[in-house]
Amino acid sequence: MIDTQAGTRRLRDLLATRARRTGEVTLSTGAKSNFYFDCKLVTLDAEGAYLAGQAFLDALDRLPERPDAVGGRTLGADPIVSAMIVLSHVRDCPIQGFYVRQQPKSHGTKRLIENPPAQGAKVVIVDDVVTSGGSLLQAVKAAREAGCRVVGAMALVDRGEQDGTANIRREVEHFIPIFRRSDFEDTADAPVDRAATRSEPPSISEAAPFAASAHEPSALKDS
Repeated sequence: MIDTQAGTRRLRDLLATRARRTGEVTLSTGAKSNFYFDCKLVTLDAEGAYLAGQAFLDALDRLPERPDAVGGRTLGADPIVSAMIVLSHVRDCPIQGFYVRQQPKSHGTKRLIENPPAQGAKVVIVDDVVTSGGSLLQAVKAAREAGCRVVGAMALVDRGEQDGTANIRREVEHFIPIFRRSDFEDTADAPVDRAATRSEPPSISEAAPFAASAHEPSALKDS
């Protein structure tokens, strides 16, 4: 098993070299930005999935209550959830996982949530990237409507734009980003529509800063 700080540094380096793109992009919110994180290039990589699963599982210790299950909205959350539940079994502290569809299944069970937790279950909602927080909050709403108690939320990268952190914390008291934009050199100084406040708690990685690199532009989803 890799030690926590080394694993966090390696995960951040993978995000910087594989997932981060620079150049003008249009996000799913319609906003323009000059950087983008395609985190699935890391969370669907064998090493990246392992490191992300470790980081998210370790972050659960920062919550006041341990969840019975972790879940999030397809597709950004799916590889994170899968990595977490597999590694929780390896650590002998198993937790369940669930996926929130964008729309209820049109046939069969017609479920919105796959492997829905039991009524009253304590759950944590995860996502790969947060901008406005829209995708994560849709999963929070679905989990609550299914009778779950949401005890926390987490994201692999918080872009620090469009009041994403504030939007989430209005609904979920405990929100933990594994990384913030300030953890990535150059990206930290990129202009934004609305700057993130530095009164927020530090990301997991801010205890051990390290260097970054940049790559070609891309445009697609970010929420």
